[in-house]
Amino acid sequence: MLEKNKVKEKILKGGKVVGAFCNLNSTAAVEILGQLGLDFVVIDTEHGPGDVETAAALVMAAEVRGLTPFVRVKDAERPSILKMLDIGAMGLFIPFVKSLAEIQQVVAYGKYRPVGDRGFGFTRKNGYGLEPLVADRVEEYFAWANENTLLIPQCETVECLEQIEDIVAVPGVDGIFIGPFDLSIAMGIPKQFEHPDFAAALQRVLEACKGAGKLCLTMALTPEEAKRRFEEGFDGVLTVDTSLFITGAKQHLDGIREYGY
Repeated sequence: MLEKNKVKEKILKGGKVVGAFCNLNSTAAVEILGQLGLDFVVIDTEHGPGDVETAAALVMAAEVRGLTPFVRVKDAERPSILKMLDIGAMGLFIPFVKSLAEIQQVVAYGKYRPVGDRGFGFTRKNGYGLEPLVADRVEEYFAWANENTLLIPQCETVECLEQIEDIVAVPGVDGIFIGPFDLSIAMGIPKQFEHPDFAAALQRVLEACKGAGKLCLTMALTPEEAKRRFEEGFDGVLTVDTSLFITGAKQHLDGIREYGY
């Protein structure tokens, strides 16, 4: 059954969303994140160890627990974009984009006509052709997919930052994720997240997204940072499953050590 993208719907209703990158490559970890109440997970095939078949299993694990599955693709090439959408991703994070032409190509690969030029096949996402819209009203299926599968380029290069207003104006771009580590490195101020230039860059991207009616997300590894970003106007924040594991394990071990063991 085809459903609306719950992350998009929540934001449109004025809510904020919380997600996590999945680098552990564990279906159990994904299910637990869903049971705990996260809104979405981003299966990371750029920095994580998995690829298409693993991502397919993780997407299904997310769906079981009501967790909206996204995928960070390893690159902006057609097979990476097409396959991750076909296995059921409800959106893609596109890393390391540098040009408007590259963004336009991503839209062509990731959106059906008339927005893009996405290839069509009988895949898991459309029930292998058994989904009624595919069988009877395929143009309505295209419209559903274009509306509910989100394309979110990552602003993590100076080139992307300098063109951000033009990028968010591209039809088919649904939002921007700011990768703070890589963006700060590209700006020559690695991990200096309080630097005035970095703060100005965040504000520029946020204002561009708001002006274009597009989503804007970034990282927040602590609750305090999440609160700050939400107050600044960001629609969503992400942590990393490995960071959650490390934090929880460290707190547990430190507590035991306090008893002298």
